[in-house]
Amino acid sequence: MSSDQLNSQPETEAQTEAAVEAAAETEVDGESEVRSLASVASSVEETQAPSTSHSHSHSPAGKSTEAPLTGCVVRIKRELQDIRKHPPPNCTADLHHGDLLRWTAGVNGPAGSVYEGGHFRLDIRFPASYPFRPPRIRFTTRIYHCNVDSRGAICLDVLGERWSPVMNVAKVLLSIYVLMSECNPDDPLVMCIADQYKTNRREHDKIARNWTKLFAMTKVQDKKGEKDADQRNEQHQEQKPMPSQPAD
Repeated sequence: MSSDQLNSQPETEAQTEAAVEAAAETEVDGESEVRSLASVASSVEETQAPSTSHSHSHSPAGKSTEAPLTGCVVRIKRELQDIRKHPPPNCTADLHHGDLLRWTAGVNGPAGSVYEGGHFRLDIRFPASYPFRPPRIRFTTRIYHCNVDSRGAICLDVLGERWSPVMNVAKVLLSIYVLMSECNPDDPLVMCIADQYKTNRREHDKIARNWTKLFAMTKVQDKKGEKDADQRNEQHQEQKPMPSQPAD
C-alpha cells in the first residue's frame, strides 16, 4: 500500500463515519416527521396511503389499527353514546347497518313550517380525518328547499368553512333543523327555488308542503299501515278456529 493511500485512509474513514451519522440523523428526522404527519388526521384523507409509522403502533397481533383512525373512532363512539342517551330535540341518529363510519339520521319538520308533519332522513358519513374535517351529510328524503339540491347536498356553513373540531353531529342536526324553518335564500344551492321564495312565497310554500306530504309523510304512514296490518293478521290467525279432523 502506498503512502498516499495510507494518508488518505483516515480521511476516508472519517468521511464514512460522518456520512453514517448524517444518514442516521436523516432517518430519525424522517421518522419523526412521518409520525408527526400521521398524528394529523387530515393528512390521511389527502394521501390515502398507509404510513410506515403504523408498524410502530402497539396493536394486538393480527389486527391492523391505524393510529390516525384511533382518534376518529374514539370520538365517533363517544358521540354515538351521547346521542343515544341524550338525542337532540326533534332529531335522531344511529349506525347504518352497524357501520361506525356511516350513520342514518332523522329530523322532524319544524312546527309551523312548510315541513311540519314530515320526517326527513339523512345519510351521514365520517371521513378518517374526523373531527378535523366535517362529516358528509345529505338528505335521503326529498325536500323542496333552496339550500338543499336534488341529490340531497346541504349548503350549511357549519359543514364547510365554519366547521370546527368542537362541533359534533348533534349540533349539526340542530343546525339543519333550524335551516328547515329559516332557509337562507341569499346563499342558495338551488337558485330557482330561492328566487321563488323571494318573489312568490305563497307558491313556494304550497309546493314545499306538497313535497312534504308526498315524500316525507307517505313512507312513514305506509310503514305504520304495514305494521298495523301485520298485527291484525296475527290476531286473526290466533282467533281463527282450527279445522276439524275428518271422520274415519
